[in-house]
Amino acid sequence: MQLRLVEQINLTPQDADPASYLIKLESSTPLDYQPGDWLTVKGQNPQALVNELVLHLNLERNDEITLRRQGKVTIEQALTHYLELTVLDPAILNKLVRQYGFDHWASRAEMQSYSKGRDVVDLLEAFPSLAALGAEFLSLLSPLAPRYYSMASSSICYPNQIHLLYKAIRYFAQDREHVGVTSNSMAQAEIGALFEVEVKPNAHFKLPVESSIPIVMIAAGTGLAPFIGFMQQREVQQATGTNLMYFGETHQQTRFLCQSQLAGWQQQGLLTLDTAFSRDQSQKIYVQDRLLHNQAWLDVWQAGGHIYICGDKAGLAQGVEQQIKTIWMQRYGWQQDQANQAWLDAKKQKRIQMDVY
Repeated sequence: MQLRLVEQINLTPQDADPASYLIKLESSTPLDYQPGDWLTVKGQNPQALVNELVLHLNLERNDEITLRRQGKVTIEQALTHYLELTVLDPAILNKLVRQYGFDHWASRAEMQSYSKGRDVVDLLEAFPSLAALGAEFLSLLSPLAPRYYSMASSSICYPNQIHLLYKAIRYFAQDREHVGVTSNSMAQAEIGALFEVEVKPNAHFKLPVESSIPIVMIAAGTGLAPFIGFMQQREVQQATGTNLMYFGETHQQTRFLCQSQLAGWQQQGLLTLDTAFSRDQSQKIYVQDRLLHNQAWLDVWQAGGHIYICGDKAGLAQGVEQQIKTIWMQRYGWQQDQANQAWLDAKKQKRIQMDVY
């Protein structure tokens, strides 16, 4: 289905890091989704990247190629709309090894390591001989996949809208600027633009059925997104359960996402908020550090509460998991294996739920 862009707010206009946005997409008919669900959004590759592929491979933009899912399209259309360019899929390297005799990567682990942070142009620049393949090189590329975003709204409050909280991915690597395909498509879109989207239910990240159950929400950066929807839902439901949130970013002054909305819930007594801004002091402080210094979450947990974690898998999620286990061991006198088992049991019981990426 298609949703229309009706509002876009740059939440970090004064920050030098890539901007984070709140975007509002609208339908002419009511939408069916729950807080915690995902929205997939299809973007298009940046024109500059398309131009580089055309130049490296000496392609004719109007020549036609056949794609398995799309049939005949022009090379320009294929590169813009249908082929993955901003991410280097390790499967491409595997094809180069199997089909073309490349011996630069001895294992899948090496392929994954090489691919991290690189795009397709990086590969062509590292191995100029690939240019001789011309249009044949395009058959190695993966289909352009839609990106998953956690919704930052509740359909009870916004029956015809879905809100997303996202960061426009932009970084330098291999002496080039790299961008995220969909995040930058959204960031550059004008009001009225249409996006091809699909609602994806997330059965493993849902509010408790009973609104009297207290919850702990732990997030960093745009991992805050589903918790905006959670709080909208809990407010409308007049939930009696405690709402406790730990939120982290880099700088309070420039990257305190959705600050006014969170402050409003605080003033109403609906939310207790603890924050960690890692770069506002000489010693970095992260969300997991706040869990140690402010153990209000443990009281909520012992009262039968549910814990929700959303954010980076390698950073936030692992740090939070280890901190919770450490505090459990200190509080209950457990050994590591007991804490590990308690974590697994809590996940099975859905008392701990994670949406990580």
